[in-house]
Formats: sequence, C-alpha cells, structure tokens
Amino acid sequence: MELWRRFDNAWAKWEGRLTVMVLLSMVFVASFSAGVRNLTRFDIKWANELLMDMEWADSFLRKGTMWLAFLGASLATHYRKHISIDLLTRLAPLKAKYTMHALAGIIGGAITIALAFSFASAVKLNLTERPIEYEILGDNGSMHICDATDEQLKALEDTQRPTSFCMARKVLNALSVPAETPGAAFQIIVPIMFLLMGLRFIFQGLEAGGIMLKGVAAMEEAEAEDRARLAAVHAAVSKAPAPHDHGGVGGAS
Repeated sequence: MELWRRFDNAWAKWEGRLTVMVLLSMVFVASFSAGVRNLTRFDIKWANELLMDMEWADSFLRKGTMWLAFLGASLATHYRKHISIDLLTRLAPLKAKYTMHALAGIIGGAITIALAFSFASAVKLNLTERPIEYEILGDNGSMHICDATDEQLKALEDTQRPTSFCMARKVLNALSVPAETPGAAFQIIVPIMFLLMGLRFIFQGLEAGGIMLKGVAAMEEAEAEDRARLAAVHAAVSKAPAPHDHGGVGGAS
C-alpha cells in the first residue's frame, strides 16, 4: 500500500505539470489563431495563408479541453475532491463510515475500470480507421501518408506529410499502439485516465477497509488526519491562517 501511495503521489505531480502544459499550449494556440484571424480583415496575404494552415487549431482546442477534463478528474480523485454523496458518511458512526468508504471505493473502482476497458475498445477502433486524406496509393497498394517516401509525396500535388503527427505515430507504433489520425491519437487519454481513477478508487477502498480492521483508535487517527488535510487545503485556497495558528488578537486562551 505504501508503494502505491508513493507512485500515486509522484504520478499526480506529473499530471499537474501536464495539465499546466496543456492549458498553456491551448492559451497560446487560441491567442495566436485569434490574432491571425484579426489580421485577415486587412487582407494581408501571409495572414490568410497562415490561417489556412491552422485549420487544426479548432480540433486541437477541442481535444485539449477533453485532456484538461480527464486530467482534472484524475487529480480530483487523487486528492479525494471528486463529487460524492457524503450525507450518510457524515452521519454514520466511525465503523459504518469506513465500511461504506471501503465498499464505495472497491465497487466504484471496479465500475471505472470496466469503463476504461469499454472506452479502450472504442478508441482502438478509432485508432485503426484510416480516412482517405491520410491514405495514398503506393507500389504495393494503399499506405499511410506517414509511411510514404519523399519521392512518392513529390509525385502528388498539394500533399504534405504531417511531420509532428508522424513523429508521434512512430512513438505510438513502437509501443504497439496504432494511430492513423491525430484526433484518434488524442483519445488515448480517455481509457488511461479511467484506468488510473479506477485503481485510485480501489486502493482508497482497501485503505479504508484496512483502517477499519485496525480498530477505533486507527479510525479516529485517520479522521483527525483527514480533517487536518482538508483544513490545510481550505487555508491554502482562502489564504487564511491554518487552524493551529493562533496569532493575533484572541490567540491566547
């Protein structure tokens, strides 16, 4: 359990960094695209051509929004800030409360992992579908545009290799993950995040079950740690001093 906790904490840090990177890239692409679109009003030739080359921007922003949603959901699960109906757990005695936590975590985790496998099947189907704009006719039949040689591309008019996607496609293929289009490649985040959230739910349920089996003292200690954690989060958000700080007027009792 301790090994999983260390891995989960380290992974959550990388999730936070990835979330910031995705958000900043979305802000940059949206701002740059809007600026170029405004320049086209002055009938600037290079702005018109650049805007035509940025047809991918809207799709990138849609996929980026999806990534932010799933990364945020995963981080909320890590910090146990996901949406939950906690009325019964607030009113229930300690043993019943941790029993419900254990059952909810394990059952919720099993359902989430089942969703991960379900979405993985759908994403795999999308990954293997090759639209006609990414397909060319080679000497041995149809082939992906990323697999074409420079000579084959030169023979075709108005056909260019999507260099960035082709590099990402090579990496995914090395990991035995097929990817025929950039849009489908972006969807890989869905089953991965569902799987991670499911594992987090299960280990949270197992942790609650282990605390319950240790007895009342362990449950009371866990409750105190949970209250201190929530107080620290609220203090950080509100910029208010933590409850254990008694500075100022009335600080001494």
